[in-house]
Amino acid sequence: MAVTTNALPTPDIIETLSYQEIFDLLRADFQTRFPDFSALVESDPAIKLLEVAAYRETILRARVNDAFKATLLGLAAANDLDNLADFYNVSRTTEETDVALRARVIEKIKGSSTGGGASWYRFQALSANDLVADALVDSPAPGAVQIALLSEESARIASAAESELPDLGTFYGITRLETESIADFRVRLRTAALGTAGDGAASSQLLSIVDAVMQAPDVRVITDTLTTVSASIVVIDVAADIYLYPDANSNVLAGLEASLRADLASAGGLGWDLARSWLISRMHLEGVQRVELITPTADVVITGAQAVTFGTVTINLAGYDR
Repeated sequence: MAVTTNALPTPDIIETLSYQEIFDLLRADFQTRFPDFSALVESDPAIKLLEVAAYRETILRARVNDAFKATLLGLAAANDLDNLADFYNVSRTTEETDVALRARVIEKIKGSSTGGGASWYRFQALSANDLVADALVDSPAPGAVQIALLSEESARIASAAESELPDLGTFYGITRLETESIADFRVRLRTAALGTAGDGAASSQLLSIVDAVMQAPDVRVITDTLTTVSASIVVIDVAADIYLYPDANSNVLAGLEASLRADLASAGGLGWDLARSWLISRMHLEGVQRVELITPTADVVITGAQAVTFGTVTINLAGYDR
């Protein structure tokens, strides 16, 4: 999700704090006021009082910094962000992160012009259901608007607690069999929702929910014809030969596949190109001498309505080298 506040500089009013600088200023002030007091050694009670005062002043200045951050959309978090969002009539959805809420508020602000626009439709799509991870709005022809959805359904099914699975089953219209294990039920849920589509595809159920919101008279601009579709998922297999330094432990590669998938979930999204250099950088952990990426053989360039997901990830310990 594009958040435009990231490029802004830190406001000048937010002070860079240093306990030592504050203590030194307090000590210099004390010596100016009491020039005849010569017992300022580390163990002196006066020094201890100055240390306490410097520590408490540091805490107070940090509190002032935090209070100002709470007034800025790009820096506010948790309940402070909720209160800022409420000013724009935006409420946090279930399990919504600060990053996602901030992005929706920005789209609401950008899309509040008289004629609506892409930001207006994107905000509505992101707000329609908490299973929507991202949305891209495009106009393939005059008066035609297409909203492509990136979904969190596959990840939600995989991570849902056992107590949450019945509700997901109801959403997709299936019931757990009496003799069916939890693992098998998750597989059936995933198949019912997305079939063989890659992670990030949107189910017909989610598309229907979002489309109903988009077609509402108070959302759709009267001259627009709206279509809600699933993002096209581009599945990429990854394979690499990795060489370690002679003194490196081979266990360094144990969690590499999981971290790669987590990094993609965090950085990727609609219209995000998969660069070979990005993959190599994520594999170049401490102890790695070099990475020889086998696949993909070239950067994966996609369109705005597409998203990359990993298929198989094969990491080979090819040897040790300097």
